[in-house]
Amino acid sequence: MEVREEGCANPPRNECRAPCKLMSQNPRFKVGDTVFYPAAGVGVIEAVEDLFLTGRREHCFVIRIRESNVTIKVPQTNMARNGIRPLLAGRELKELFKILAGRCQRRASGNLLERCRELGQKVQGGVPFDLGEVVRDLTHWKAQTGLSFDELRLLETACKYLSQEVAAVEGISSEDAYDRIQQQIALTAGAVA
Repeated sequence: MEVREEGCANPPRNECRAPCKLMSQNPRFKVGDTVFYPAAGVGVIEAVEDLFLTGRREHCFVIRIRESNVTIKVPQTNMARNGIRPLLAGRELKELFKILAGRCQRRASGNLLERCRELGQKVQGGVPFDLGEVVRDLTHWKAQTGLSFDELRLLETACKYLSQEVAAVEGISSEDAYDRIQQQIALTAGAVA
């Protein structure tokens, strides 16, 4: 089991490119809450501990990531800065499914490295609507012309995070959540074909 401590000097990881209801809330987390941690996935707050970080005592949430069984300790003051957020609520889940079933963005014909950097920022940000756009677009691009290795890796990561969150919200397996996500994307493909 791996334990990571997120110190106070962490730079902001999650910048919502548009006003985002999920990130603008200032949620009060408590032990037992299921949360989304960008770059790790869905986890559960197991405890609150006092740790000495950078010369002072900090109240830290102990978060266990479900899939990898990794434990991460994050100071309460860094929860929002690290992009940790509550899972989607019912209305937000419906919005996510609309995005997945929506129209695919046209693939930029420019620099692959630049495109992958932009997609990677969306994936690492952990905003579910951005993850939905990445999964939808990369899935369509894969069917049309194929993907580079980096794009395939981003698609796999985004699908994993999205599947974990949908599974946790709906109380189903990650595999069933993945199938539901793919069904939503197929609605667009069927409408376009």
